[in-house]
Parts: sequence; C-alpha cells; structure tokens
Amino acid sequence: MKKTHEKGYTFIEVIGVLGIAGMLMASMSMLVSSMFDKYKKNRVQDQILMLEKLINQRYVADKNYKDISADTLIDEGIVPAEMKNGNKIVQAYGDVTIAGSEDTYTIEFNKLPLNVCMALGMMDWVYGDSSDLVSITVNNSKYSWPYIGKQTDDSALPLDVARLSQKCQRQNNVIKWEFQ
Repeated sequence: MKKTHEKGYTFIEVIGVLGIAGMLMASMSMLVSSMFDKYKKNRVQDQILMLEKLINQRYVADKNYKDISADTLIDEGIVPAEMKNGNKIVQAYGDVTIAGSEDTYTIEFNKLPLNVCMALGMMDWVYGDSSDLVSITVNNSKYSWPYIGKQTDDSALPLDVARLSQKCQRQNNVIKWEFQ
C-alpha cells in the first residue's frame, strides 16, 4: 500500500504558533497600556500647570483669592473643557478641589497612582529665583520652602525621590499645592 504524504501542520506546531501569537498580543497590550499611563501622567502634570497659570492670570489684579472656587472658575470659563464634569473640576485620575484665602489658594488632586504622585511631587516650581508655590502637601505631609538662614530639614522643598517614596502610596494619593 502506498502512503501519500499529507501536507499540513501537526497539533504541536499549531499550539506553538498560537502560543507565540498570544505572547505577542500580551506584549502589545502591555506596551499600549504603558503608553496610555504615560500619556495620563503627562496630562495630569500639564493640568496642574495650566490651572495654576489660568488662576494667576484671572486673579493677578486682585491678589485676593478668597472668592475662588470650582463653581466660580467654571462659571467664568477659566477651566478648560476637558477638566469639567458638570459643576466639578476633574483631572485624569480623579477630582480637583480648589479653595482660596485672602492671599493664597490651594489646588488638590486626588486618587493619584504612585508614579503620578512621584512625578507631581518632584515638579520644578522655581522660575528664575522665585516661585508662586508656597507649599505642597503629599498625603498629609506638608513641605514648604526654607527661610533664608534656616537649616533645611525633612519638611523643606524641593522634594527628592527618597522623601517622596516614603509618602507616596501605591494608589489613592492626594497632593495639595498652595500658591500665592
């Protein structure tokens, strides 16, 4: 009896090809997820800079921030459309809280993941030799600029990786900036 040679793949070859295809799809999925996370982190950094700039432009003449609120900023059209959710201000990960006093105002971002907490905590707020930033609070730990002649300590700005890594958690971080 003469055997014909069948052409095709064995079951093991098919499983191997499917396994390789699965690994490639998983790698692509992780790459896309990583790129999306990086985009969101950069977006949040841009949003805090944008809010600070827009608020300063709006209140530069008054230098009195006691009437500042999310409702006021939304009603006056100061908040970009991408940061509005009804009568709330939001950022890529969660809500934004804005409050003012006579000579300072605060912007608070919450629900931040670890990598965003680290990036936002280490942002450079010095322009020339000065800064509008008065303090930054990371998960209830407040940091401010040292006074001239005062020894810097653990609560002094700027923040470094070592101090931030002790304060930033894996999820649900809260950062509050105080500006003047």
